[in-house]
Amino acid sequence: MSKVILLTGGTGFLGSYLGYEFLKRGDHVIYLARDQRGRSAKERVETLLDAIDPDFLKSVDCSYEIWSGDVTQPNLGQNDETIATWSGKIDEVWHCAAVLHFRDTYETLTESININGTVNVLNITNKLGVKRYHHVSTAYVSGKAPGKVFEDEGTHDYDFRNPYERTKYDAEQEVKKKSEQYGLDTTIYRPSVIVGNSKTGKTLSFTGFYNIAKIFNLIRKLMVRGIKQNPDKMKKAGIYLEGEILTLPLRFPCKRGGTVNLVPIDYVLDTIIKLADTPKSIGQVYHITHPNPPEVAELMCGGTRLMNIEGISFEECPYHNALDLMREEVEKYASFGLNISFCLEIREYIHYFYGEPYFDLSNVYDTLGDSFVEPPVVTNEVLKRIIAFAAERQWKSMIP
Repeated sequence: MSKVILLTGGTGFLGSYLGYEFLKRGDHVIYLARDQRGRSAKERVETLLDAIDPDFLKSVDCSYEIWSGDVTQPNLGQNDETIATWSGKIDEVWHCAAVLHFRDTYETLTESININGTVNVLNITNKLGVKRYHHVSTAYVSGKAPGKVFEDEGTHDYDFRNPYERTKYDAEQEVKKKSEQYGLDTTIYRPSVIVGNSKTGKTLSFTGFYNIAKIFNLIRKLMVRGIKQNPDKMKKAGIYLEGEILTLPLRFPCKRGGTVNLVPIDYVLDTIIKLADTPKSIGQVYHITHPNPPEVAELMCGGTRLMNIEGISFEECPYHNALDLMREEVEKYASFGLNISFCLEIREYIHYFYGEPYFDLSNVYDTLGDSFVEPPVVTNEVLKRIIAFAAERQWKSMIP
């Protein structure tokens, strides 16, 4: 039976795929979206649907509409007439809107969208008389928790790596509080680091893991340019090309044994949809994570090799020495084109090279039972597809 779904974040990465799935199964989707960079909200939604499936809009009779607005606005920017018209007619609210900024300089913006925006969505959910509420969070609300993190751990006092983690944690607290206050049937989904499709490598956005790959791709370009300009100088520093393979003796800090939890978008989407369609999911929190994530050093070694870079060593060192090691490397190669911007860019992500907790999946196992499917292992073949797609797109987002 088709549903009426109010979707926030439908012009983002995961949200756009969820919107596509809802439309494909015949639901009526109300996209909360805004005009941006000269494109109307409708154009932005249709551009993303076209990017996901170029034949979709031509072949499927979609039922959707746009609410022009923003989660930072009271009532999401909707007037009393719109609220009255739709009161009691919406089956579910899916809240996917969020910003992923890690830098402290974006903290005010991150709070306004991730925390205050969530409160606004919860308030209008209640005002519209909707009982079913789905909240997309992140596994990294765990902050710097050691060991194993359980889905039912509601609060903790660990530090956070960045404003994104903290504001998503605070947003979850608001969800739990407001859900109880309003009597909502709520489910919280906590994906880890989402990457491209495991079979095709396709993705709409190049954030998180992709930013790291992009930085190494940039370093490669700088070094190749330097070799063309002054091969002897570069060779003396141990930097040279053999065919397409660049050898670069660059040291990079990490923690041996630390993992990075990557989950392909196709797995995330399939698992969330299966959980949401199960009555048992009401009131639950789920980790949409990999039970056997790859080690950071192993992943990065494999990734850089696939980008035709050899010679990078991922060295064990304490976290408090990590930035010092990077500065040493930047200074060593400054005359070859590497500059401090590399250090500043990577600083946002360096915490994640020092491992993460193990994300327990007990609730997922319990709800799905025999229908649970383990996520694809991020093998070299999967990694190759993911990196090849990013390189083909030159790391340019498809999200308008």
